[in-house]
Amino acid sequence: MIARFLALLLSLPAGPLVAADGVRLCLNWAPGADHAPLYYARERGWFADADIALDIRAGGGSGDALAKLAAGECEAAIADFSALISARVAGGDPVAVMNVFADSPLAFYSLDTAHIDSPLALAGKRIAAYATDPPKRLWAAYAKAADIGADTVNWVDRPNNAKVAALDHGEADVAANGFYHHHVEYAAAFGTRLRVLWWRDLGINPYGNVLAVTARSMAAATATVERLVAVVQRGYAACADPAAPCLAALLAANPHLDAAREAAKWAAAVPLLYPPQSATATYGAFDASRVEADIAHATAADPPLARAVFTNRFLDAGVIPSR
Repeated sequence: MIARFLALLLSLPAGPLVAADGVRLCLNWAPGADHAPLYYARERGWFADADIALDIRAGGGSGDALAKLAAGECEAAIADFSALISARVAGGDPVAVMNVFADSPLAFYSLDTAHIDSPLALAGKRIAAYATDPPKRLWAAYAKAADIGADTVNWVDRPNNAKVAALDHGEADVAANGFYHHHVEYAAAFGTRLRVLWWRDLGINPYGNVLAVTARSMAAATATVERLVAVVQRGYAACADPAAPCLAALLAANPHLDAAREAAKWAAAVPLLYPPQSATATYGAFDASRVEADIAHATAADPPLARAVFTNRFLDAGVIPSR
């Protein structure tokens, strides 16, 4: 009996039998180039090394991802920061624990024939946008910064998939864009004829996509959140250069995607992920003054909200993109 018991003990693996923490990560949309670092880090085993079993789930927009996060259908989410602020104002408890897009993709696109080379030239123009389009929602802040009347433009209702055609057919003079990947479509359609007014050049530069968890999970699973953030940081920093292994991991997990298109999208994303001003900063860190500006542009909520919508406490200060 004793011999059999000793033999059983010797056959057991060394160390504690602890299951990895299951983390369901809800994306803001279908998997794409900006999510490639997540797939790369998972393929490399970095999440597993951190005792995290990562389940990446496609989404239907930032609102959808945050709703699933609030309902407990996922433990983390990728979402637009302005959507997170709105969810917090509405009574939710999402918290941004890392920024993915340090610079904003907000832009106005036009053709060279329209001669729109400055914000002042927007006066009297027709701008293609839909009702909840981020540039339309934030237009008052843009108009104020540009010192032009908020009522001096005419809005043409168009979804994102109809804006390129609206410019091409003369149905609008300008197309409003709030998402990085659409830049590829405009560049492909118009080439050197394309003109871009980046909002960030005017000082309107809200954070884009962020990694979010709930305040409840921060308190209940602090160690898991810390390990998750560190691996996500590491993944995005590693994909700054070279990009090919990261895109290969994305395509291996999502073989229906077009390799050339995803490479073009990643090229459009990189300037937003790693802007020059963050070259020596911790990847993913928030600047409190910028967060306050984001809130002022997006909502009439009190400034103290800024202290609730983000935290840098889980970031690994040693993770800096190499470019």
